[in-house]
Amino acid sequence: MESVTKPQLTKIHILLNKLQLIDDKKAIIKEVTKGRATSSKDLTFAEAKFLISRLCDCDPTERLKTVINQLAFRAGIIYGETETDKILNKVKLDLFFKNNGSVKKDLHKQSYTELTKTHRQFEAIVKGIAKSKEHRQAEKAVRELLTELNLILSK
Repeated sequence: MESVTKPQLTKIHILLNKLQLIDDKKAIIKEVTKGRATSSKDLTFAEAKFLISRLCDCDPTERLKTVINQLAFRAGIIYGETETDKILNKVKLDLFFKNNGSVKKDLHKQSYTELTKTHRQFEAIVKGIAKSKEHRQAEKAVRELLTELNLILSK
């Protein structure tokens, strides 16, 4: 079984402190490991990943970052699921934010207020892409209908 990684341990401790749950850490670890351990160092990789996911669900800032990543994926700005893809996606998103973002900061440096602006921007991007796709589909349907009726569409 793969052991917890140093970055996972760091993330767990940051989230526990941020959510003011650090005093309950042993009980939380015991719950996650089904009584097997009380120290975060004894977590497996999968247990740590699960715990981080649950803690992020409790933190509105982390939740917004997750939603922004999902919107970026839907917009085609980022893609892939491998660890290498995740690293490249982080770099791509940070470059996007610096060059085109409503907030000119890396995602992990944005405050909750700044993240809400970024979230609105990405919702608009996804909505614009959907409208553009619908428009192209409608144009194609009209062209096909005109072709079927032997009418020529002038440009």
